[in-house]
Amino acid sequence: MKNEIQNEGIKNAVVYCRVSSREQVEEGNSLTSQERLCREYALKEGYEVIEAFIEKGESAKTAERKELQKLLAFCTQKKGLVQAVIAYKVDRISRNIADYSYIRVKLKKYGVEIKSVTEYFEDTPAGRFMENIIANVGQFDNDVRAERCTGGMREAMIEGRYVWTAPAGYVNRKVNGKSTIVQTDQAALVKEVFELISQNSLSTEQIRLKMIAKGLVSRRGNSIHRGHFFRLIRNPIYKGVINKFGETHRGTFEPIVSEELFDYVQLVLKGRTNKTKTYIYDNPDFPLRRFVVNGEGKQLTGYWAKGKRKKYAYYSFQHPGSTIAKEVLENKYVAFMARYSFDTRHLNLMKEFLLKYIDENANSENRNSNVIENRVDEVNRKIDHLIGLQEEGGISTKILFNRIGILEKELEELTWLLKAKKSPIINIPELMAFASEVLINPELLWVKSPLEIRQQLQVFDFPKGVVFNGKKFRTPKVCSIYKVKEDFRRAKFLRVDSKDVGKNTVSTHSSKINIIHTKEYWTAIVNELLTLKNILHPTPSIAVSDLSLI
Repeated sequence: MKNEIQNEGIKNAVVYCRVSSREQVEEGNSLTSQERLCREYALKEGYEVIEAFIEKGESAKTAERKELQKLLAFCTQKKGLVQAVIAYKVDRISRNIADYSYIRVKLKKYGVEIKSVTEYFEDTPAGRFMENIIANVGQFDNDVRAERCTGGMREAMIEGRYVWTAPAGYVNRKVNGKSTIVQTDQAALVKEVFELISQNSLSTEQIRLKMIAKGLVSRRGNSIHRGHFFRLIRNPIYKGVINKFGETHRGTFEPIVSEELFDYVQLVLKGRTNKTKTYIYDNPDFPLRRFVVNGEGKQLTGYWAKGKRKKYAYYSFQHPGSTIAKEVLENKYVAFMARYSFDTRHLNLMKEFLLKYIDENANSENRNSNVIENRVDEVNRKIDHLIGLQEEGGISTKILFNRIGILEKELEELTWLLKAKKSPIINIPELMAFASEVLINPELLWVKSPLEIRQQLQVFDFPKGVVFNGKKFRTPKVCSIYKVKEDFRRAKFLRVDSKDVGKNTVSTHSSKINIIHTKEYWTAIVNELLTLKNILHPTPSIAVSDLSLI
């Protein structure tokens, strides 16, 4: 610092210079000229410059500027030593009237005045009025520029152009003479980020580090920190959407990822919120978790406990005495499922009934469908014949249109009837071959399946879940397939009883005996077999209301 001890008759001042653009900083002319003119003014007015504060590339819209804050601190610490702050123009100090007033009052508190090289105002009511006008002119000019800039940006956004600083993966360019953004070689890495997140196998931080290692950098070439990475994966610009000024518009530039992928990634990120590393919602180690409940309806949970040498898996209903080893509980569940296994006799009976009660109805439906198809062919032939007659001059165009209109209406009705009666063709022998493979040992099917299939099988087998009372399992409902054995047994038992009782008794049980002798009963069985097959071997679903057989 220069001349910290003030000589009598000499006033001290500090100089403040500022330019707002990087180009001005690099050229240097404006800053050099400002400082030179400020020092000349100080010499002319009898001030000795003891410090200069040079602000490079900072906007005057805010008072939060590094050199300005240093200047205010300097004047505070050197109270009584500094008499003036000299600037080329008032708007160099601030282009915001509120900020300027704050700075002026703060400096005034320590006996410091603001002096402008190019603008004159005294410390009088008229001078302060003029000073306020000059400061307001700076803000007015700033506001006008901002309004013009905002208007231009909004128009560009409506046109689908992104005119703000390009995010990673894009660069600002002019296309057909207008500013927008285009993809860079970083776009492929940004796309890979979204693809990795959609797989939901790595944490966000792991993906960030992985992509940095692959060369993902910010637009300035710097490593992408956590905050930047979070903003990147949340930025809708990557799906081609501009979200500014409270409005949303589709961009004309090429998106880096599809809208479907971007939206799915947001759901994945939302699902990760507040999750610990050790918690997996669908943990393959505990397939019965949340599916099994106790007598009070509380869901089963699963966890690993750390022992002295290894970890141990347990299930629990989260109350004292409900913990049970994973292996023990799952063995009990396997034994419970084994009760529903089929033997060869049951499978043969099932096949026999399917062929008998479904095939008869299907043949009838097919016969009706053949009649409709024949009529459709006949109507089409009539239409062709009429067109031929009209071309030969046998009938007028008016008669042709009238007759064809009637026939086409009939054709439309026939087509609708045919569609209603058409049924998917189900190969019963083939379907029963599949049933024989999976129903002999349903418990082994569950044991050998991956988690997703296990969960689907559990819901399929026991639609209302299962209850565990601490010793054994029970269920309020099983699928229709598993009830077939019991229905066979009941029908046989009732038939035996009916030989020893009167006619009235036989009549009373007739509805129970005949339950397995209906098309509806076996249609439900075939539907469930198809559902089971689709669980194990996913294919486009077949809706089975009426069945045709081969």
